Amino acid sequence: MHDKETTTRLWVAVLFLAMLTWLGCATRGRVYDIKPAEVCFGSIRTLAVLKFDGPWGETVCSHVYNRLAEVQHFRSIDIRHIHALDNVGYGQVDDPRFLPALVAELKTDGVITGRVTASIQDARGTDQVQVKEATGHYKKEKNLFGQWVDVEIKRTVVRPVPYIVRKASLTTEYKVLDLKIKRVIATGMLTESYDGKFGGDKEYAPYGHKLSDLPALDSIADELSASIATKLVAKISRMKLAGVIKFDEGGNTMVKRGVKLAKRGAWEEARVIWQQVIHHEPNNAAAYYNLGVAHETLGDINNLKIARQMYNRAATYGDKKLYTEAMARINSVIRQSYND
Repeated sequence: MHDKETTTRLWVAVLFLAMLTWLGCATRGRVYDIKPAEVCFGSIRTLAVLKFDGPWGETVCSHVYNRLAEVQHFRSIDIRHIHALDNVGYGQVDDPRFLPALVAELKTDGVITGRVTASIQDARGTDQVQVKEATGHYKKEKNLFGQWVDVEIKRTVVRPVPYIVRKASLTTEYKVLDLKIKRVIATGMLTESYDGKFGGDKEYAPYGHKLSDLPALDSIADELSASIATKLVAKISRMKLAGVIKFDEGGNTMVKRGVKLAKRGAWEEARVIWQQVIHHEPNNAAAYYNLGVAHETLGDINNLKIARQMYNRAATYGDKKLYTEAMARINSVIRQSYND
């Protein structure tokens, strides 16, 4: 009898633990799926750009400000003329000692700042390259017009040609601070890299880079900074709109997989999946619509126009209220962008 009761209790305990495990996994799954919605930008209408620390921080900061001015989701505030905030950067923005000054000086809902680190390396070497050199001797050949002309004879020789391989990377850590609740609501890190070879076997190649084409360090830093700013603004803009624009979660398994990735913030992977679906199924309305969402959330006028094309194709191949609402919304946003 006691053995039977003991066995029963053991089974109840096992079932109870299994249920707890299932509930725990289910809860974690739901939290993970709605992760973008945990960061709420709904209350932030105006966003000030504080200084970005580190080498080329000023360049990244300038590009972030310019990029914010192109999107519809935030009204950016230029505070670079407020000298009282010159020393407030990435390490101080959430320090309680500086918060009163930020709130007092800024008439804005939130601020964004960052810290930039850079790495630039040049590797020098020499390639043995086959080149044509003049011999000083000539031969008769017909040109394109059928006329006989003197053409210098050239020979192939191997020469040492110097090269430089330039590798650079720029990493930006960023914070977004909500001044209303006095709390950091988003952090992240973005890295852009550059890798180019100039001279050597590229010196005489049809589409190669001559050693004289080696770009200045400031030019490379500006290029990387612009790319980081584009991704950064797209990232925080998408966070703000994550709970506003709905996905089409219908369609095949691949479409749904793309939706899950986008909800987790993996927009580029999601976009590639939807493009692959369209390649194999040119009439897949859900893939067109979700691809439109991916472009709309970027917010600049070029991507808004692409989003409109995607929504139009979705409406062509499918009859859903979601598509017509998207067309009305995107047309309104595009009109507004031209009127601003």
